[in-house]
Amino acid sequence: MSKLIIFCGIPGSGKTTLSNEVSKVTGIVCLHKDSIKEKFYESMKMNSLEDSKRIGKPSVDVVLHLAEEQIKNGIDIMIEAPFNFKEDYDLFRKWEEMYGIDIYSVICSVEEKIRNERFLNRERHQAHHDFERNDIPNNCDYSSIPGKKINIATDKKLDELTKIVLKNIL
Repeated sequence: MSKLIIFCGIPGSGKTTLSNEVSKVTGIVCLHKDSIKEKFYESMKMNSLEDSKRIGKPSVDVVLHLAEEQIKNGIDIMIEAPFNFKEDYDLFRKWEEMYGIDIYSVICSVEEKIRNERFLNRERHQAHHDFERNDIPNNCDYSSIPGKKINIATDKKLDELTKIVLKNIL
């Protein structure tokens, strides 16, 4: 039975950093919404906040399409994005039923002070227009996300966080 490992959380919660480390340790590929969004932004020669908003959903759609291709083949896959919409959860449940997968939802969170520091200090692709946005959420309700929930406060050392995730997914 293959695994779908979902890394979710609000922007700046550490989901990309943590999912990259777990991917490195396990050898399980992780599909990142932001990587796809950034490539769309460059390839389509975009330059505005409106462009960025317009390609957000198509970027998630590509992640989900590529993930399903792997799941169909019985291959473990990790996906990373905020995943804060009910339709995402409905799709994950459908996959669980259709393909008999095990789902693990790694829900990343962090104190607002640390999150704000991360926003100021992280390297970020211009596709995101972070400092122009006023619609970045401060919290999301992940109570109905499917699968085994692994709540992670990402204010600890990366190796500690990775061990917690591995203990729960392996």
